[in-house]
Amino acid sequence: MTISPPEIPIIYQDEFLVVVHKPAGMLVHRGMGAQVGEHFLMQVVRDQINTFIYPVHRLDRATSGLVVFALTSEVARELQNSWQTGLIKKSYQAIVRGWIPESEGLRDEALDDPDNGKQYEAQTRWKVLETCTVPFPIGAFSEARYSLMELEPLTGRWHQLRRHFSRMKHPIIGDTTHGDRHHNHMLRDRLGWWRLLLAANSLEFPHPATGMQIMLKDLPARGLAPYWDVLLGIGD
Repeated sequence: MTISPPEIPIIYQDEFLVVVHKPAGMLVHRGMGAQVGEHFLMQVVRDQINTFIYPVHRLDRATSGLVVFALTSEVARELQNSWQTGLIKKSYQAIVRGWIPESEGLRDEALDDPDNGKQYEAQTRWKVLETCTVPFPIGAFSEARYSLMELEPLTGRWHQLRRHFSRMKHPIIGDTTHGDRHHNHMLRDRLGWWRLLLAANSLEFPHPATGMQIMLKDLPARGLAPYWDVLLGIGD
């Protein structure tokens, strides 16, 4: 049986580019780990707007949020150059294990590239938005603590946010590679949560044709707000 592709929410579109919301679990384009018959974001968006599109960047399969596609190869090159020179500002939200004593900070820790093994500079600015406690026993503790975070990667290394917070001892919930399997399993069993709780929720960049600053935000309901509301409700 053929499964119809999902309707992809379009956040912004003009004659030069389109910005869409990528659901968690969908690959941006065909690559390693692709399954037979699955739909890819690039393919679905191309068919949805009925024009060829060019990739500018990507999000991991497990991460949801804003993705930019160019409508011409020239615009793609301009946007990729903006990305490489730091003109594009992106922000994520994440739900992590535990409470961090400081309200905000900068994680400055080099990370290795899995392709060549070399270490590269990696910086993540972070801020604690809210914290909560839920009465779920976990390990030796009678309750579980979580934090809703705002994360801004200042560099773009492989799994940068996931690895930085794992090394800070506050792994992102749902991360099956760098995370805490005890919390992941507990939340799956109790709440049915299987996804990585990481969402790219805002973008800011100069328009490649006009130079005007574009500021875009995803709807909270398409991000982590529903998950955080559940935790707050349980903790009340």
